Amino acid sequence: MRIAIDLTSLYGRRRTGIEMYAIDLYRALLTTSHEIIPIFHERNELDDNPNAFIIGLTTRLFLENFSLSRAIRKIKPDVVLFPVFPPPIDLFVGFKGKVIPTQHDCAFLKFRGTMNFAAKYYLTPKMLWAFKWVDGLITISETEKKQLAAYTKKPIYNLGENIAIGFKGASEKANLSLLEKWQLQPCSYFISVSTIEPRKNFKYLLKVIAPVLKERNMKLVLVGREGWGHDEELKKLISQMKDYLIFTNYVSDEELISLYHYAYAFALLSLDEGFGRTPFEAVACGCKRIILSDIEIFHETFGGNALFLPLNDVYAASKRIMEDNIPSVKEGFELPFDVLEKRIKKLFNYEL
Repeated sequence: MRIAIDLTSLYGRRRTGIEMYAIDLYRALLTTSHEIIPIFHERNELDDNPNAFIIGLTTRLFLENFSLSRAIRKIKPDVVLFPVFPPPIDLFVGFKGKVIPTQHDCAFLKFRGTMNFAAKYYLTPKMLWAFKWVDGLITISETEKKQLAAYTKKPIYNLGENIAIGFKGASEKANLSLLEKWQLQPCSYFISVSTIEPRKNFKYLLKVIAPVLKERNMKLVLVGREGWGHDEELKKLISQMKDYLIFTNYVSDEELISLYHYAYAFALLSLDEGFGRTPFEAVACGCKRIILSDIEIFHETFGGNALFLPLNDVYAASKRIMEDNIPSVKEGFELPFDVLEKRIKKLFNYEL
């Protein structure tokens, strides 16, 4: 079977969770016996795969709607996967292979107000149309599979999600001296790793954690790029808490491992997630206290290994952290290093 995978989104972008997922999916495909054809924009970003198809430099809009479709028709794969963006609309006509995008979450439908302009008026219509004509959809959790079934009648395959193999044994790689860059000491800070945008509920996190930081004279370390949606209330909060906040932007792998390892606790209070890989990364690096929003996906992935906070009660959420009853992650907690490899073989050997 010839399987093509769209990896054009890797070009010119900082690698956040969704780009890492695309890379992990590609690497999982390489463990199968099928012919794998990665499609890149401008250059192969990952390896020396002789089957790689390179699309010449062009604008993002032209790439997604014309060049990519033309490349796929030239490759003539049996299956083409779209792990990041929706497939080109014109593949609906005349393309004989199977088209299978990944849908990471339903936030674009459930929390439309947290989406930026491009997501609302470009990506959302493309994805909704794809729900009607693609051959199936990949998703990354049972929670997401159940939610997605309300919007499409197409087959949905839960392949799960990996965390990067580089986090295996990461706890042993932690280097305390790397914290000197931010003048931090072990257990003197909380850490949150995500893009700072409305869906990640950063404003609510600040409100919840502010009393804790002030009472204990601790810091909140925020790792990740600044997204969008910085309203006046958020700017005011950041200004009021400036002595307790550290924005690192992107950090090296070594710095991230060390920041995770020596943190007092990891916190992520997202409104919605399809999976949420950063809490798993924190555990892999030796962080034993995990604070998450009380939403279905986190109960699926973390069960009794985290403190779950309400999303509609700042006082109650703050009080629960102040009580210092965050459960430690249990010994034997399974980290998803090879879930994709296991499930993708079943998908392409038996399902399609």
